[in-house]
Amino acid sequence: MVSAIKSKLRLNLVIYAHDKGKSSIQVDGLAKELTNTIFKSQKKLLEAYDTIDVKDDVLQDFRIFTIMDVDDVSDQSKRTNYMAGHISGIGNHPLKAYIRPIYCDKNFEDVLREADFEFVAQSNRQKKRYDEMFSPGHWPATEENVREMATRLERSKKTNLDVFLNYCLDHKFKLSD
Repeated sequence: MVSAIKSKLRLNLVIYAHDKGKSSIQVDGLAKELTNTIFKSQKKLLEAYDTIDVKDDVLQDFRIFTIMDVDDVSDQSKRTNYMAGHISGIGNHPLKAYIRPIYCDKNFEDVLREADFEFVAQSNRQKKRYDEMFSPGHWPATEENVREMATRLERSKKTNLDVFLNYCLDHKFKLSD
């Protein structure tokens, strides 16, 4: 879904994932992931992604969205913190001000079901269809459809994915007048 939205809205957005999304990063391991080479410091982040705008050592209009299911979090306090917009274990991380936790409770399928999406996987095997369903050529990730999905999700207590979708809509590519 993120790739389809990125493509259609022509966003300056980098998708970070393990093995191109084939293996997931868990909420329980997120603090460790944020201390890896890329996210260790602002300097390392800027070395890896040199298109980020910086003024007076402040990243301009920049966010790190961590989009995660919370169904398999073993520590309930980490789950509660994540859903409240905080990541346990990052303390005074140098990028903490830019991190926005996005949750799906319990998982993405529950969120899609509640949003009355056209396809919801019923098994892990069917989840492979998401690559097809959310590909730029299949799911019509038009601005109107993304806006409609954000509106549906705003009413949900199962997610705050609308925050990410609205950010994307606010940052879509616009031709100069």
